[in-house]
Formats: sequence, C-alpha cells, structure tokens
Amino acid sequence: MIKKNTLLLLAAVGLLIGMNGCKQEEWIDWKVLNEAWLEQNAKQDGVVVTHSGLQYKVIRQGIATAGPKPDDLKTVVVSYEGRLINSMVFDQNESTALQMSNLISGMQEGLKKMNLTGHYIFYIPYDLGYKEDGSGTEGYSNFIPPYSTLIFDVTLEQCY
Repeated sequence: MIKKNTLLLLAAVGLLIGMNGCKQEEWIDWKVLNEAWLEQNAKQDGVVVTHSGLQYKVIRQGIATAGPKPDDLKTVVVSYEGRLINSMVFDQNESTALQMSNLISGMQEGLKKMNLTGHYIFYIPYDLGYKEDGSGTEGYSNFIPPYSTLIFDVTLEQCY
C-alpha cells in the first residue's frame, strides 16, 4: 500500500516534469522536492545511506576478487543511465571509459564501493552532484536543474 505522503510527493514531482524558464533562485521548490524524495527513498528496503548522504542499492554485488577496485587514480569502464527524480533521463552510455578524478563526488564515492561486474543504483544528493548550479543548458535533454538528486543505474565492467 502506498502511503499518503508518498502519493503527495509523486503528484508534486509530476507537476515539475515540464519545468522550463526558471532561474536558479526559482528552483527552491525543486530543492525541497528532491530533499523529500531522498528522505522517503532512504526508507526503502535495501537502500544504504553513507555518512556523506549518498544513498545506494546493490542490485548485484559483483566479483570481489576480480582485478583492482576503483580509486581516485583509476579509469573505470561502466554502463549507466542517469535520471532525475521525475524519471527524465539526462544521460546514458554503454561501456564508456571514465577517469575517476573527473567524476562528481557522489559517483566517485559510489564506484569505490563496487566490485567488477557489480550493478548498483546510486541516489546522489545535489551537494554530491552538480550542486546549486546544475549542469547543461535549460531546454536541452542533458539539462540537470539546480539542486537535483541524480539517480544512476551503474554496472562496473572494468577498472584499470
């Protein structure tokens, strides 16, 4: 059974799906929705919350003894999909190589927890993501509004 608070939150998120033309200070309602969404998400079965506020869920643990683990100096090959709490996909890639030091802090922290072939979902609060500035250009598909929680569905394929 879905709780009343969850239904209200989902309804509010639905109203924001088409948000356009707002300046940063006008994103405060979006910030509040994202914070409320994370608060509810933290209560879901299997979701782990770290000291920094990163939330993650292990879908598949991966192979603990296979190869090096991600760290700040490594390059990782991942397949991922990134979306917002309103389900809008802003990025997705298959088998793409990324330098760990170039990633947002929430993605770095999450990847360091993974084993090769692991599959996790990261729920990254705005302060571990693109902060109060967001990313991209409003009106384009890769636009990430200020204060956005980022949801990354990630599989770690290689680390070197």
